[in-house]
Amino acid sequence: MQIAWLRLSFFLALALILQGLRLFLPMIQGPVQMFLIGSLLNAVMAMAVRSTRTRWALVIGAALPVGAFWQGQLPVLPMVPVVALGNMAFQLAVFYLRGRGVFAAPVLKAALLYAGTQLVLDLFALPAPLAALLSFMMSWPQIVTGVLGLLLAHILLRRTHALTEHDAY
Repeated sequence: MQIAWLRLSFFLALALILQGLRLFLPMIQGPVQMFLIGSLLNAVMAMAVRSTRTRWALVIGAALPVGAFWQGQLPVLPMVPVVALGNMAFQLAVFYLRGRGVFAAPVLKAALLYAGTQLVLDLFALPAPLAALLSFMMSWPQIVTGVLGLLLAHILLRRTHALTEHDAY
């Protein structure tokens, strides 16, 4: 169990560092930033839940929107629980689904994020440009970044698993 906690700590630190790339690489703008960093974060969330085999990895999915809000990437506070719920649903789907069924996880995440965003937009009078941006960010790009994240996680987990088996005595 200690190894799971160590891995969980590693993945949480990695996720927060990757999320912070936005601050250190300002030359990467808008959609490229969203697709690149979003895919990396989805990969970390998937690897965390798969490699630790514990639902404690959901802490990462819940922490990421808090960090995004602090960094100014998530400009509306009521979106924090919406994104946390979407991330954790993604992770739970990755945890429980196997094979090609795991690709339902990004669709589930996108559906929850889009529906939650529409609820926030209905409850709060946000400026039209911000509402349009949030609606876009929480729609189909979530499927793309989720699928890319799953593919990257699969590749990395296979490689690290092969390395640890090869190095074992």
